[in-house]
Amino acid sequence: LPFSSMSGVTVKDECVDTFNQIKMKKDLRYCIFKISDDRKTIVNDCQGPAEETFQDFIKHLPEDQPRYALCDIDYATDDGRQQNKLCFFFW
Repeated sequence: LPFSSMSGVTVKDECVDTFNQIKMKKDLRYCIFKISDDRKTIVNDCQGPAEETFQDFIKHLPEDQPRYALCDIDYATDDGRQQNKLCFFFW
């Protein structure tokens, strides 16, 4: 079943699959979603493999169009431990 917001825009199943892929498999660095041309659904726009960087992710965000995105961000804690967080962006 597609997810629906109060605005009536639904999320395609492929977007849920991509979300689960980046969250569970960790084989993507980012995925970017957009509202379809008919403004009725949220669809996949593009994805980047785990080898890409945050800068690669930023390059794929259009300057003049809205997007939703997930990016798996690597960072080091104050005590030097490597961590990562899955962050959601409204662009």
